[in-house]
Amino acid sequence: MLFPVKRLHPASLILLGFAALLAAARHEGLVLALGCLGLTLVALIVAASHMHLLLRRSRWLLLTMLLMFGWLTPGTPLASIPGASQEGLLLAAENLARLLIALSTVALLLNVLRPPELVAGIRSLLAPLAWLNISRDRIAVRLALTLNEVESPNAGDGGGSGCMATSLALPASVPGAADLALGALAAALVIGAWLT
Repeated sequence: MLFPVKRLHPASLILLGFAALLAAARHEGLVLALGCLGLTLVALIVAASHMHLLLRRSRWLLLTMLLMFGWLTPGTPLASIPGASQEGLLLAAENLARLLIALSTVALLLNVLRPPELVAGIRSLLAPLAWLNISRDRIAVRLALTLNEVESPNAGDGGGSGCMATSLALPASVPGAADLALGALAAALVIGAWLT
C-alpha cells in the first residue's frame, strides 16, 4: 500500500452527520426526495442491520406521521384516497423523508463508529461546554452507560448482569488532514443549505 490510511476522528464523522441533517432540514421537493432516496439506499446497503433495527423501532412513528399529516391536514380532497388531502400527503412525504434521512444518518454512524468511539467523538464536540463550566466528562460517562445498557445482550430480559464497569476507556485519536476535509465538507453542506 502506497499511502497509509489513517482512521478518521469520530468527531468529524458526527459533525458530517449533523451537517447532513441540517442540509436536509433546509431543502424540500425534488432535492429532498433525491437526498432521502440516496441516503436511505446507502444505509440499507452499508448498514443494513442498524437501518432495519431503526426502521423497526420507528415504524409506529412513521405510520403516525403519515396518518396525522396525510389525513388530518386540510386541503384538496383526493378521490382515489378517501379522507386524505393532497397537501397533507405532500406534507407527510416531506416530513417522512426528513425522518428517513435522520434514521439513515444514525444507522451509518452506528455502523462506522463503535460505542466508545461515538462517546469520544461527542465528548470532543462538547469541548466548548468547558467555557460554561459544564463537565463534558459527566455527559460522556452517562452516554457510555446508556450505550452499554442498550448494546448489552441482556438489555431486554429485565435482569442485570451483576457487574458494572468502574472505568471508562475512550480511544484517543488526533484529527488529521482527512478530518479537516470532512470538516470543510460539513461546513459547505451547512452553508449551501443556508444560502439556498
